[in-house]
Parts: sequence; C-alpha cells; structure tokens
Amino acid sequence: MSEIAVAEGVRIATVHRADAPIGRTARFHLRKRFGDLPCCHRSWSRQGKRFFLHGYERMFEIEFACAETEPGTGLVLDTHCLKDVRAALRRQFDHTTLIAADDPQLDLFQMLADQGVIDLRIMDSTGMEACAAWVFDTVERIVGKATAGRVWVSRIEARENRNNVITLTAEPAD
Repeated sequence: MSEIAVAEGVRIATVHRADAPIGRTARFHLRKRFGDLPCCHRSWSRQGKRFFLHGYERMFEIEFACAETEPGTGLVLDTHCLKDVRAALRRQFDHTTLIAADDPQLDLFQMLADQGVIDLRIMDSTGMEACAAWVFDTVERIVGKATAGRVWVSRIEARENRNNVITLTAEPAD
C-alpha cells in the first residue's frame, strides 16, 4: 500500500488510496499550496522527543483534477471554493493542538482546551499520514459538493518540514 524511502533522516512516503476512483481521466490539473499553518501535536506512542508536544508549520499542496473545466469560466475551481478549502485547513491546523483520540492524557488536553489554554483538535492520529488523509477526505467533500463531482482531489503533498513529506495519491498502486 505504501512506499517509504528513508535517506539521511529524510522521510518520504507515498500512499495510494485503496478507494481510488476507477475510470476517471483528468485532462486538467490545478495545484495549490496552502501554508502558514502552524500547529502543535504529540505522538504519545512514539519513543523519544516526539512524545512531547512540539510544533511545525504545516504545508499542503493539493492537486485538483477534472475532465472538463467549469462552463463559462474555463476554470478548474473558482476562488470561492478555494477559499472554503483554505478555511477548512485553517480551522484544523492554524495555531491548534492536535491530539490523538487514544492519547492517555486526552482528559488533560480537554481540560486545557476548556480553560482556553489550547485550541484542541482530536484526530485518529496526529502523524503526517493521517493529516494528509484528513485533508484529502475533507477537501474531496468540499470540491465534490461545490462542483457536483466535476472536480476531485488527485494528490496531496503534506509536509511539516523538509525532512518529512507525505504524498497521498488517488491512483491505484501499480
């Protein structure tokens, strides 16, 4: 399902979705970068420094695909839809604290959120693979609804730094 290459501390993973659309052929692709998304997270089940709260500025490059552009404008996506995508990413990742649903300290983080100390987001996992999947699913819903299925997400590149890049594609693995 995934191909992971590790070289000198650089972690690059490519994950192909099992539920990739079959039979859709894109003629047009639009890539947009969404950055300036600083958030804090911890990987409680990992050994070492990742166990502690730490943060990165996350960046997502999203590739949108379609067979035909929007009638009348010739665009893949209009600016309103892109603004909705940016708003969803900001709600999830802009100055937020990401905690896994199974974190043994979840009650503590919820108390901190209740006290207004952190802006908490609870996720299945806080790793970049899970974040890329969350972005893929969320953005796919937004553009699918806005374009009546004319546009889909074909690729997500998620990075928290130059050494940790995850690419999630909507293409079946070869």
